[in-house]
Amino acid sequence: SLFLVPKRFVNDDGSLGEHNDIVCSGVEEKHGIHASATCSMTLGSKGNCVGYLLGEERQGMKIMFNMINHARMSTGLQAMSYASAAYLLAVNYARERIQGRDLENFADHSAPSVAIIRHPDVRRNLLWMKSYIDGMRSFFYFMTRCESQALITYSAEEREKFGDLFSMLTPIVKEYMAAKGHEVCIQAIQVFGGAGYTRDYLVEQYARDCKITSIYEGTSGIQAMDLLARKIGMKKGLVFMNFLGEIQKTTSQAKAVDALNDLAVKVENTANRLGEIALHIGKMAMAPDFKVAFAHALPFLYAMGDTIMAWMLLWRAVVASEKLAAKPKKKDIAFYEGQIKTAEFFINTELPLTSGKMDSIKGGCAAAIEISDEGFGGL
Repeated sequence: SLFLVPKRFVNDDGSLGEHNDIVCSGVEEKHGIHASATCSMTLGSKGNCVGYLLGEERQGMKIMFNMINHARMSTGLQAMSYASAAYLLAVNYARERIQGRDLENFADHSAPSVAIIRHPDVRRNLLWMKSYIDGMRSFFYFMTRCESQALITYSAEEREKFGDLFSMLTPIVKEYMAAKGHEVCIQAIQVFGGAGYTRDYLVEQYARDCKITSIYEGTSGIQAMDLLARKIGMKKGLVFMNFLGEIQKTTSQAKAVDALNDLAVKVENTANRLGEIALHIGKMAMAPDFKVAFAHALPFLYAMGDTIMAWMLLWRAVVASEKLAAKPKKKDIAFYEGQIKTAEFFINTELPLTSGKMDSIKGGCAAAIEISDEGFGGL
């Protein structure tokens, strides 16, 4: 049940009354988000605390979910924002930090040192970060569009469709963006090298602060359980099929662009495979050994998130191709070309890894369920 517990009572004349026997009994020392005063609250230590029931008894979680779904969106946005800030700092540092010769002149000891952004592995790392940030940003935009369409579009059918898409994809916004946002922050530290591990630069703080996003508003496993148990089977799978249909719209547009056709085929094939895996894990979840399905729920969420990233980046590449064909201003050309290269990078280097995740899910390894509690070892 859900209760409202005021710090102090209010007298009939509007003045503040007695304290409600609720005190802060400790402020937590945390890994990050030090600006947030996370604390322990003690209610009723003197036996004189009053709470007011909100809604009906035993309906607290149902009521809370009205807030939690929006909080999940905000958490995903928070993670993406940390990641974006960390990436921008890393790019600037890579342009300014002079170290080592260009590989083209590696054997020439008289060759000048260059900015580390010229080194292949640094460039790969930066583009890896950029691909996830761009994909997450577009995914968040898509979700806010779904939320808006569910409220304002004239067609009741469209309102229902977009509202359902918003509901189904909310766990992915929260968990996938939290996980990848934190990974981006970690890789930003890598660009800085040892300097990034010090508090002289903000990237180490972003990494610490970002970690909480995969914990509060429901941990990773909770989001995955929600996706598997409640979301992918919504309306007998119709919502999931509508989701795949949205991806198909983008791949069809991309196929009309010669330079994007191969990328479109790869995204389309991955989306089709995702549909097969969703059906497979859904059946596993209804079998007698259903716990095995839930042991694979988080990898499934990540596979679904990977597919969404590829979709969003392909979508951006389609728009960028149209803009380039329209002869943009010179200052905009690098941006649009960068969008296409970002999609090319992710779809050709990251998306193939998703196939391995899907193979693992389909294999249905039960070791995590079958191992004894003692088999985990420990102190």
